[in-house]
Amino acid sequence: MSNDSASSPSILKPHRRIVELDSLRALAAINLVLFHFTLVYANKYGYSSPLGFQWPFGAYGVEMFFILSGFVNSMSLLRRGKPVDFVAARLIRIVPVFLLVIIANLWILPLAPMQQSVTLGQFVANMTLLPRVLGFECVDPVMWTLQIEMMFYVTLVTLFMIGGLRRYFIGWGSLLAMSITFCPLLDSLEATYGGQAWFSVATGLRRLLLLDFAPLFSIGFLLYMIKTGVGKRWQNIAGIVVAAIVFHCIDHGKHNPVATVMIIGLVTLCAYGKVPPLRFRPLVYISTISYAIYLCHNNLGCALIRRFDEAGVPPVICFAIAVVFSFALAVIITHRVEQPITNALRRGWVRYRNPTAEVAAA
Repeated sequence: MSNDSASSPSILKPHRRIVELDSLRALAAINLVLFHFTLVYANKYGYSSPLGFQWPFGAYGVEMFFILSGFVNSMSLLRRGKPVDFVAARLIRIVPVFLLVIIANLWILPLAPMQQSVTLGQFVANMTLLPRVLGFECVDPVMWTLQIEMMFYVTLVTLFMIGGLRRYFIGWGSLLAMSITFCPLLDSLEATYGGQAWFSVATGLRRLLLLDFAPLFSIGFLLYMIKTGVGKRWQNIAGIVVAAIVFHCIDHGKHNPVATVMIIGLVTLCAYGKVPPLRFRPLVYISTISYAIYLCHNNLGCALIRRFDEAGVPPVICFAIAVVFSFALAVIITHRVEQPITNALRRGWVRYRNPTAEVAAA
């Protein structure tokens, strides 16, 4: 077991920006759009005639994103060494545009094909970024992954504060032990006790502790330990193997283990800068608009597909229109809304954290 410090110089040593990891985020966004506009739309709403193709690999994009998040956010927190700055950076990046999109969905959801209204309780719960924890559905089904991501930040910072990243085999190992114990147990009891209060509480704790996804985040963390030379490499590799096994023991066969191995291998190669094709500039650019793509493509894209489909436009053209519109909207939102707000908030945070530096500069 490793006793390496989370404040070890080897972890905090600056690294060049890893462009390939940015491109993986772009690939995850592209994968998500293809998945939702082909398989999910066809199954949930239905094209007027067969689209002619489907992209059924959405689950693997989510799997890759969580592993990537485990790597990148561990790097971000451990480099800073200050949880408050890490949390501020994440909230500044995520919250403003998210809240605007939630408000926009009040107008989007009544459109075909969703034809839904949002209750006050659901709206308020979604504005907290944790609607499912509060017992409400996301206004956009896609956003369930953002809720997981937000809880991961809490988990990561908590582990940092209690020393669980200093002795990370104990910290992550405890979560993995709970995952392999409680997830199958609760799944087996759901049919009998699913309606009881204690089961709802247990399920809430399961979600808060990220027991279904902790293995994926831990894989990303351990890959970062390997990248920075922290701990014994064979122990970190063994930890990755154990985490992968735990994940596949609790996921009910939803993911192919071979795909998991390939994703881990791809993230590892990208972390070492060994995938030059992923330095393709258009792909790197898509990574800069990937968050806006994620937030804005699904509900509005589905509404567009339905309107054009009902107007007699061929399904493949409806699909193409939704894709082009989603990317174009993401470009506008990123450069005209997200970046100005984010830059202003970052400057304000820097002034708040370093008031003496501002005075000296004046």
